[in-house]
Amino acid sequence: MKFDGIQKYTSMNISRNLEIAEIDEKYIPRGSSIKYYPMTPVKAKGSHLWDRDGNKYIDFLTSAAVYNIGHSHPAVLKAVKEQTDEIMNYITGYFYQEKQAFLAKKLCEITPGAFEKKVAFGSSGSDANSSAIKAARAYTGRKNIIAFMGSYHGTSYGPLGLTGMIGEEMKKCVCPLPHSSLIEFPDPSNNIWGINGYEFPEKLKLKALEECRKKIRELDGDVAAIIIEPFPGDRGAIIPPKGFMEELKQLCENEGILFIAEEIQSGMGRTGKFWSIEHFDVEPDILVAGKALGGGMPISAVIGKGEIMESVPPPLYAFTHIGHSVMSNAALAAIKVTFDERLPEKALAMGDSLAEQFEDLAKEYPILTDIRHKGLLFGVEVSTPGNISCPDRDTALKICWRAWEKGLILITFGMNGNVLRIAPPLNIDRETADQAMDIIRKSVKDTMEGKVPDKVVSYFHGW
Repeated sequence: MKFDGIQKYTSMNISRNLEIAEIDEKYIPRGSSIKYYPMTPVKAKGSHLWDRDGNKYIDFLTSAAVYNIGHSHPAVLKAVKEQTDEIMNYITGYFYQEKQAFLAKKLCEITPGAFEKKVAFGSSGSDANSSAIKAARAYTGRKNIIAFMGSYHGTSYGPLGLTGMIGEEMKKCVCPLPHSSLIEFPDPSNNIWGINGYEFPEKLKLKALEECRKKIRELDGDVAAIIIEPFPGDRGAIIPPKGFMEELKQLCENEGILFIAEEIQSGMGRTGKFWSIEHFDVEPDILVAGKALGGGMPISAVIGKGEIMESVPPPLYAFTHIGHSVMSNAALAAIKVTFDERLPEKALAMGDSLAEQFEDLAKEYPILTDIRHKGLLFGVEVSTPGNISCPDRDTALKICWRAWEKGLILITFGMNGNVLRIAPPLNIDRETADQAMDIIRKSVKDTMEGKVPDKVVSYFHGW
């Protein structure tokens, strides 16, 4: 990415941000990121960020749904300091650590299912999904894993084959991955069958389930697990048709296939329940958590039925820093904050309020063709006015650019990179949320009035 001439397209002072962006572009490979605008955060508190040039922003991304409890929450900072004052960590592959044990117990208590559970830890969602794959294959003795198009399960070797947001040709080039299959998700507004899932939800549900049965037959029943995000985030915050999740779980039970709920983005209160699978009458065999689990510290977890988790022999879950004591103590604090501050309930109330404002905005600007949300996980589709089948990525990016200039962190996601991604902290206050919505309103208006230059799109990598 070259930033030559970028300053003439914005009145913001970004000179110090650009210094870091240029070093990054020179020394870090593009495969590490999909950058948006040149911003270098240096300070964060609650729902706000400050960059290297002193510009202040409202955060409607929360570091990709990591800071559900807000930035620098005092409880997490206290937990980190207390632990580092005692012992940072010692390898749990050979000895015991109390904070890891306490966190495992807590996760077993708060995840769905009144059965014995055990927990394997990791540092990222990607390695957690790797562990879930290991457990499913070890327990069932089967090889194949089924996931859904548009999913994002990580980019390490195992989960890469199950990540449906990355082109198949590229995956084959980088690392051919056997025993990974992708099928169509029942996306009401964008599916290969051309079914309007809002008008015909039952038809969409049945079609998606039949595709799943067909894939199982193609694989001669040699399927260890189906992994699914209850509300696929990076596909664009999709809401499946009523009954789909429950019937998919029943299909898994009938076929002896494990059901893995991938909660890395949608968990920890984000959708208005502590775990998004709780919106359905489903108890997963395995649940995968990450992102917000550590309150900003890197930790992930795989929580599953005890007999499933025990099927993996030692040391195949082991990494040097799994269940790191500092990260585990931070996660215990983040869980307590989420319950104590009733953040799932706050996400529901604030999400409904923002949805109403987006619906009003869409009446004025029909480029906003679909507003989807569960709690504070939003996808706002930007398309040719009134035609959701014609995604408009450039317009979505220009809206994000203008929002950034006005002091709001906003990016895109979705299969076509045209969906505005809305994921503020769950404890964002009403005044700040309203300020953010006012910025979005003005950014859409400026974009539609031609006040955002087309050239700015060339400065994005983006989805």
